[in-house]
Amino acid sequence: MTEAPITLDSSSLDALYASDIEPKLIAFEGERKAAMKTFRLRLAILVPLCILLTVGVGFWDWGWAMGIGLVAVIFAGIYAYAPLDAVAKKAKIAVLQAIASSLKVNYTLNGFQPPAFPHFGQLNLLPGYDRFSTEDLFDGTRSDCPFALYDAHLERRSRDSKGRETWTTVFRGSLIRIGFPKPFLGTTIVKRDAGIFNMFRENKELKRVGLGASSFEKIFEVYASDQVEARFLVHPVFMEKLLALETTFKGGKIRCGFDEGDLLIAIEGRDHVEIGGMFSSLVEK
Repeated sequence: MTEAPITLDSSSLDALYASDIEPKLIAFEGERKAAMKTFRLRLAILVPLCILLTVGVGFWDWGWAMGIGLVAVIFAGIYAYAPLDAVAKKAKIAVLQAIASSLKVNYTLNGFQPPAFPHFGQLNLLPGYDRFSTEDLFDGTRSDCPFALYDAHLERRSRDSKGRETWTTVFRGSLIRIGFPKPFLGTTIVKRDAGIFNMFRENKELKRVGLGASSFEKIFEVYASDQVEARFLVHPVFMEKLLALETTFKGGKIRCGFDEGDLLIAIEGRDHVEIGGMFSSLVEK
């Protein structure tokens, strides 16, 4: 039996906040205030020490002194903020688990095996990278289909002529995997329109699919190994939903692929599930 969709409208979200989320935030607010005192105390001790260290080294070499002083200040800031960061993580987990539980799905902060992550790369939905990290996994089942949504950050390494290493973000956003009961007959890829560079996307397996939807094809290009299946999958309602999803996530460069038994969606954009700043109250005024 197919389950009814579970959503949170404004009234049910307000009720959830009052009954479950707000009491947790009130408890964490006490921890935040204590962590804030520790933060200020550590800064009061460490900042003067950093200054003394910088001045001391400066008697021998001011070039080295400025570099050492900068590193010392950075580490002092990280060490001072650590208690606040610990409270932020605990509060975030508590709030998101409460929301996930109300929707009858699971939430995991980090340390998970990212669902279908290699598959995104195989379909060229993600750029090449040298390292990646993932967090904030929501997974469960809807309408008898397993799904997973999580955030990913991909970086590429480069070196200059002196061998100095630089890491550049090539993707930051959300990845969505939806499993289907049966595998697809072929592979269908929906990518952003690349103008004259679209010609380089066609190959022996994937050919461009003309859909006759001018508004959609101004933004996207569809490539598939099975033209008939592609037109069945990328229908007008799906096109509207895809554009609406991009608007909802306030992201960009959304792209997706149908392959084997998965619908994979990649959306570039900011992190949507952070608890907020720790220098102000966690509880609504």
